[in-house]
Amino acid sequence: MILSQKLFVATLTAMFTFFILPLFFIEENANDYFIGFVVSSVTIPFIFTFGLLTSMLIRNFCHKYHLKKIISFLLHIVSGVICLMTFAVYIFITGGSPEGYIQTGLMIALLCITVFFYIDIVMKKISK
Repeated sequence: MILSQKLFVATLTAMFTFFILPLFFIEENANDYFIGFVVSSVTIPFIFTFGLLTSMLIRNFCHKYHLKKIISFLLHIVSGVICLMTFAVYIFITGGSPEGYIQTGLMIALLCITVFFYIDIVMKKISK
């Protein structure tokens, strides 16, 4: 039950952020939705792997210790930042410069986490 709900929430998050991410990449003479698609092609696998796994772990942890939703949200943000830092270390190891990617990646991570978290809350309320 939890996995199917999280998969559904991740799917909605991926579809929703596909249309929001281009707003972060507005450039003249550029196809913003193509850039959003490229960014989505990188973020969607993270949403469906790392995001789902950590979200289920955070949910179980918060449920076990009766923690409030704000703590759950903060733990989701921490997991997103860990994921982003892993990506930044990869860029650095491969010879790139992660400075420009970290700010944009942090905005994208916070957006995806917030959308995922609030869709998850709405879906929990609907399923009750």
